[in-house]
Amino acid sequence: MLITKDTDFETIATKFPYLITPLLEMGIKVIECGDVKWGTLGEEIEKLGLNVSEILTKLNKIVDEHGGPEKELNLNI
Repeated sequence: MLITKDTDFETIATKFPYLITPLLEMGIKVIECGDVKWGTLGEEIEKLGLNVSEILTKLNKIVDEHGGPEKELNLNI
């Protein structure tokens, strides 16, 4: 399992950006006002009163289908 309740939003935005849309469809915002939110996925799920286990299962299924995290590309020019 790559995505856990302790996964922070910065990790999702940088390594799993393809999860942003599915999370939005579940009512979970990763980005607010153009910035990545602070905190963890679990904290937000609890705030919204959603089922942690169900959401983590769905997200990890998407990660498995996508082949894992995306490679970060850092260009220091």
